[in-house]
Amino acid sequence: MESGCIGMVHSSTTETIKKHLLTKRGCVGVTEDTFLITFNEKIDFLPGQFVMIGVDSHGLTRKPFTIGKFKDNLAISVKTVGEGSKYIVETTTPLEVIGPLGKPFIPLSSNGVVVVAPSCIVEGIHLSEHFDISLHVCSKAPLNKDFISAVSNDKMEFHIGDDAYLQLLNKLKFEKYDWVFITGSKMMEKIGIKKLTGEGGKVVYVSYNEYMGCGIGACKSCAVMTKNGIKHVCSDGPIFRGDEICFQN
Repeated sequence: MESGCIGMVHSSTTETIKKHLLTKRGCVGVTEDTFLITFNEKIDFLPGQFVMIGVDSHGLTRKPFTIGKFKDNLAISVKTVGEGSKYIVETTTPLEVIGPLGKPFIPLSSNGVVVVAPSCIVEGIHLSEHFDISLHVCSKAPLNKDFISAVSNDKMEFHIGDDAYLQLLNKLKFEKYDWVFITGSKMMEKIGIKKLTGEGGKVVYVSYNEYMGCGIGACKSCAVMTKNGIKHVCSDGPIFRGDEICFQN
């Protein structure tokens, strides 16, 4: 069924942003601290877009999560790093959500591959299915065996440990993909960009995980420096070309 929603007007663009109440359908452990949550309701969205989820009294602001689909159900993946994310995983109360937000992912061709950390598994699964391309899941920690059984298919490979991730990058560098989509930790993305771009290299896209206060470009808290000046993750992204980002040490 469709989610119950009301319109919110974003004054700077006169764009109507929808507010939803989502009820959980299921919650599956991906690793010890990461979970895949599915919902009963549906939201119309495009690949790469995200939502802002309210956490009641467990945080000062809503939290951003990229949305995707898992077995045709609306889904997010959540790594528990604080009270807000823990609330999202554990609560049985409907979650207040605004979105979809951000620009959709439009790659330069259909010849690409996706690399994700467990915290971004939903985005990876959705992009793999939407563009009919391979997905590599790279994790420092062991993955839940039941989860692997539930998601495995002939387009998905799993890589455990830092060395396995580096070996994958070395392999992808010489394979005939036009682009590689990488999302996970900032360090994971920086390493991927360094290994795969440059003269004769590939285009690397990253779904930038940055703190957001509002999700609609009003608070400016998600500003990042790029080669084309300051951009805001919520309104200009969240997906950027890796060679355009000026990472701060």
